[in-house]
Amino acid sequence: MVLLRRIFRLLNVPGFGSRKATESQLGRIRTAMLSVLQAHGGHSVQRVSQRVRFAVDVEALWYLRQDVMTALSAIDGESAARRQMKSINSMFKGGLPGSMGPRAHQRFTSND
Repeated sequence: MVLLRRIFRLLNVPGFGSRKATESQLGRIRTAMLSVLQAHGGHSVQRVSQRVRFAVDVEALWYLRQDVMTALSAIDGESAARRQMKSINSMFKGGLPGSMGPRAHQRFTSND
């Protein structure tokens, strides 16, 4: 069974990776999100904090990033919120299926 698990891990098959690493990553991301939120008060921040606290996996936290960003933007402004979220976003590397990672966005400019 151990050999089979190693083979799946090498092939990067979802669900067969190192559970300990996933739990560790989940804890680090959760702690980072809660630390940026705890500096602020208010009902909406408390609601988002509660959802972060009870997220069951890294994927759930990935989808909660937007809620954290929205809560921070309402208090500090969008540019400050983006700065705070930048380090959190990088923590997801390697913990999500390939199709869920951050995407590079290109800005289109008009040369009219």
